[in-house]
Formats: sequence, structure tokens, C-alpha cells
Amino acid sequence: MSTASPYSLYLSKLSAKSRVSIASQLRSIARIMGWPLDDVTRFNRVNYQEMLQIRALLQHEGWAPRSVNRAQVALKSIVKIAVMMKQADPEQLEQLSTISKLKYPEFQGTALTKQQVKSLFDLLTRSTSATGIRNVALFAVLLGTGLRRSELVALEIKDLDFSKQTLLVRHGKGNKSRTVFLPEWCQQHLQNWLALRSKQAGFLFCPVHVGGKVSPHSPISVSLVFRLIKSKLKRIGVENASPHDLRRTYITRLLEQNVDLNTVRQMAGHASITTTTIYDKRDVQFMQQAAAALRYE
Repeated sequence: MSTASPYSLYLSKLSAKSRVSIASQLRSIARIMGWPLDDVTRFNRVNYQEMLQIRALLQHEGWAPRSVNRAQVALKSIVKIAVMMKQADPEQLEQLSTISKLKYPEFQGTALTKQQVKSLFDLLTRSTSATGIRNVALFAVLLGTGLRRSELVALEIKDLDFSKQTLLVRHGKGNKSRTVFLPEWCQQHLQNWLALRSKQAGFLFCPVHVGGKVSPHSPISVSLVFRLIKSKLKRIGVENASPHDLRRTYITRLLEQNVDLNTVRQMAGHASITTTTIYDKRDVQFMQQAAAALRYE
């Protein structure tokens, strides 16, 4: 791959975490479209008809509207750079610019119930293999800290501090770092995983090969985490779930436990409280209970 390709130039403008995420999305698009995975110049030639086809296929694959829109922005940006480098026709970009983003409800997604979370961990803990133990710890961190998938796969062993009960997220959204605190139950699952992984330097969550051998110097991919979450949630009866629903579950559960909104915002790594409220999935029953508890005496 040429370092001067529109594809690589576009990725170079992104933060490290976004670069990994977008590259994974683009590889998924290439697979879905049947394009050669080693020919990144194919993205330069995306036209109006192909963009509509890509959108339809991604929706069929269960991608959330936000994810589809993000992929669409990436493709348009690559074509824009290709036009500037005289590797694409300006008319091609003009036609792509007429395709609007997908619309979605303001309060999209769902949060898992306490029973669904219990069912999920009952399922996960049935496996005593190294991969199974890693997966339990992975889900525990997602539900115990609300990390984004890109933040999870970038964690290194040095970011974990059991003495302070924390994880350091070095490059969160917008390249901002933050410290997240680990619930006790989450720490126990991590201890079980580290007993197999060891504390050797490298990525906290790494590939597990046949025979249980781990590769700490390689990270797992965001696409693997995506597939893992979708498959496990489907097995407990949660259909059409988004992996981001685990983050929604984390935020909603904190709010249900009466943690104030600004603290939840900081714990979730949101710049604005407005963003945090979008993740609030407390239901009508919660509001009925709150109203019943209202007193002026």
C-alpha cells in the first residue's frame, strides 16, 4: 500500500483509536462487496450506485445507523482526497455528496435488564477454556466500565492497576485520556484472565490460539469484539442488539442507582451531559417509582 494513497492519507488524519475502528469498517465493506482486501485504491472509485448498495448491505448486516453514517463519511472523504490528487472524477464526488445520512431516533438502542446481564454471564462462564475466561473478563470490563470497543482493544497490561482498582484509557474519543474505576466483581474476572495470560507486557486482551497459547503483543480487533457481542447477546435472546448497548447498559444502570448525571458523564468519557442523556434508557416503571417516592414533607 502506497503511503500516498487517498486511503492512507485519510486514515492518517484520524486519532489512533478512530484509525483502527475506521480501517476495520472499511475492511468489512471490502469483504461485503467482494473487493480485494489488499487493493485500497478500490475505495477511490466508489460511485453513487455503489454507495447506496453499501448502505443497504450494511443495514442488512445489522449495522447501527450511526455506524453506517460513519462509514459513509469515510468513503466520501477518501473519494474527496482522490479527487484532489486527480485520482477520481469531481463529478463522482458531487454525486456522492447528494446522498444524505441515515436518520435514526434520538433515543436509539436499548439497555440490558439485570436478568439479561445475569443470563449473559451464566452463558459466558460455562466455558472454562482460555478463550472463554478471556471473554468473561472482556464482557466484565465493558459492562463494568462502559468502555468503547476501540478503547477496550487498545488497553495494555500497564494500564491496569489493581492497587487503585483502575484502568487508564490513554487515548479515548477525541484523543482524551481518562481513568475508569473497576467494580470488585469486574476485578475478579480480570484476575482469572491474568492467571492464564500472565502479567507479561502487551495488550490486556489478546488473541488466544489453539492449546490456550496467548499472544500478548497483538491486540484483538474491534471487529472480533463486535462479532463476539452480537453472537453472545443473540444466544440469550437479545435480537438485533448493538454492541454499543453494553455501554448504554452501563450508563443506565449508574443512573438507576442514583449516580448524578455529571458524574456519569465523566465516568462515560462524554464531553457533554447532552450526550449522556441520549444513553439514558430508564423505563416508565423507573419514572413511576420516582414519582411514588416524591415527598414534600
